[in-house]
Amino acid sequence: MKKIYYGWFILVTLTLAYCISNGIILNTLPIFYPELIREFGWNQADVTKPAQLLFVIVALLSPFVGLILDKFSVRIILIAGGFILVSGIYSFSLLKSLNQMSLIYFAFSVGLVLCGIISSMFLLTRWFKKYRGLAVGIFLVGSSLGGAIFNPIASRLIGSFGWRDAAWQLSLISVLLLLLPLIFLIKNTPEEIGLYPDGASHSEAEEEKSEEGKNKEMSITQVFSSSTFYLLLFATCCMWFTILAIIQHQALYLKDLGGAIPTGTLLSLFFVCSVIGKVLFGWLSDLYPKKTIMQISTLNMVLGSFFLYISNLNPSVIPWIYAIVFGIGFSGTFTMIQLMVAEFYSGPFYGRILGIFTMLDTLAGALGIAFLGNIRSSGGSYQPGFLTMTILCTLAAICIPFIKKPIFP
Repeated sequence: MKKIYYGWFILVTLTLAYCISNGIILNTLPIFYPELIREFGWNQADVTKPAQLLFVIVALLSPFVGLILDKFSVRIILIAGGFILVSGIYSFSLLKSLNQMSLIYFAFSVGLVLCGIISSMFLLTRWFKKYRGLAVGIFLVGSSLGGAIFNPIASRLIGSFGWRDAAWQLSLISVLLLLLPLIFLIKNTPEEIGLYPDGASHSEAEEEKSEEGKNKEMSITQVFSSSTFYLLLFATCCMWFTILAIIQHQALYLKDLGGAIPTGTLLSLFFVCSVIGKVLFGWLSDLYPKKTIMQISTLNMVLGSFFLYISNLNPSVIPWIYAIVFGIGFSGTFTMIQLMVAEFYSGPFYGRILGIFTMLDTLAGALGIAFLGNIRSSGGSYQPGFLTMTILCTLAAICIPFIKKPIFP
């Protein structure tokens, strides 16, 4: 009987870690925001400022991660980040001021940089080649799965025990699902345990290396002189501006609708649909041209953001449609961004280029969070902000057909 390829255990471990890191910290902690507003008297802009800080710090640190990944053990980097994240979630339960919340989110930013998408993608590209699209889709499911699972759990825990005890219990879950698997299961490379990517045989691995050797390696100057780099970057920044802002504000927006629908249940549906989108689009990208699949996912995101914009017209029905359409669309787009960057730029500068994309995309997301918060605080409504995001998603969709895989002479 053929042994299961160890790369799948690596994938499960990274997915669990992502389930906690992005799932709880980015997608579930916003469930706590209404409680913080009630207890401390903060407004929507105040309560989302620490998240803006997080994304700015993540953005500033991201370009350096690619550099250290080439020099140090990925396993150690992941474990260090995991420890910081678990400590931060526990500290959230002791929160007493906005300054303390900002410090906690600063710690989260460092943990996310070390134990987030850059380190995980770097490791996955070592373990998977042929099945990279499926593997990346499954991995990215972690953040959505975290939202789908922990949003209703957090809502029930807050209702039963209060938000402080709820945060403490989430930190205990994080030790079990994030820190311990990273310590005991992560390996740096397949070769470390006598394997090859995708579980290939020695002859298949050598043939793959021979094919790769025929391809010209790009220089960093060639990357930055290519129009593809800037088109893809503009499109992804537009989409990240929208994605991060909506995820951070949607719980607050649903409260604005007057409690017409249960927030925890709708957000759980949202993240269940994002699980479907990530796996579906990741799988399709192994079968069809990645640009085509990215175009479809981006158009889906345009439609979903439009439904969010008009959701106040029928607050008992349209938000459910938004949760399904945008949930599938944003997650598919998120997956395809990672795969497009890997396909275009995997090589000696992949870590640095991924770091640059992550930096600028994250800065765009932080700007989006601030933008929505200020729109709501100053005008009393999120709708003008949602219209702006629908327009930006449309501009991103227009860019996709003009993006071509760069050819370096």
